[in-house]
Amino acid sequence: MQGHAQAAAGENFGEEITMKRFRFAAVLTGVIVFAGGNVFGLGSDHPDGQPTTASNWPDGMASLVNVTNRIHGFFVNDSDVFFFTGTATNFSSFLEDYSKIGGTVDSHRLILHDGVGEAKSPWDKNGRSCDWELYGQGNGWKNGIMTNYLLEVHFWTGGKIVLNQVTIPKNVEVTNAK
Repeated sequence: MQGHAQAAAGENFGEEITMKRFRFAAVLTGVIVFAGGNVFGLGSDHPDGQPTTASNWPDGMASLVNVTNRIHGFFVNDSDVFFFTGTATNFSSFLEDYSKIGGTVDSHRLILHDGVGEAKSPWDKNGRSCDWELYGQGNGWKNGIMTNYLLEVHFWTGGKIVLNQVTIPKNVEVTNAK
């Protein structure tokens, strides 16, 4: 009888180890699935047609992006990208408002690209044409306060807006894309 009890105890011991291994594998799988995505970054689309904002944006950026001609936007980690379409008048007005944003924004740049812009998130297969893009990225924090914010405008010269019809503020540096 004692041998039979020892055999039964041995079986239970084996089952206990198997259950411990199963629990460990389940926990490890959960950690990989749920935390693993954050290793690569957090990103999503900004909702179209709805106001959007972020606490680290410089003053004035929310009013710059929350306009009716914003056609798409997304963020990845601390970077925000917004796409717009419109007329030369719309773009001139946008650049004027952009040129007034100060605070943590050190400089204002308009970067010219050949061709037509495409509004799409990195995870989208297809996009739609756009006239310009606003790219913003936090570049430095000190004691929980943003100390430097990169904010630049990208414009495609092959679109429907003719650049010589656009008024570019004097404090906006114009450069060609590399």
